[in-house]
Amino acid sequence: MLHLAAKGESLDLLENIWEWAKEKLTAEDLNKILLSTDNEGSTVLHFAAIGEYLEILQNIWGWSKEKLTTEELNKFLLSTDNERGTVLPLAVTGDSLEV
Repeated sequence: MLHLAAKGESLDLLENIWEWAKEKLTAEDLNKILLSTDNEGSTVLHFAAIGEYLEILQNIWGWSKEKLTTEELNKFLLSTDNERGTVLPLAVTGDSLEV
């Protein structure tokens, strides 16, 4: 669900899902949500970068810094999808993001 919200334009929806998850789920489950991949190997961070929504990307990164260890953050940021694409090139090739 977080993947789809990250790909869309609705920051409010994404924030509502995250707040609900923080209230209802364990820290371990939150980590699993952040680190999970879809059938193409994309994380929620990939989806936000593909969608070219800087604010959504920033929120997901902020939540990740709150919940994940340094090792998990590195893995999250450097994770590759099935086409071996990482988040950074996706974010900078979009028209809506500035580096």
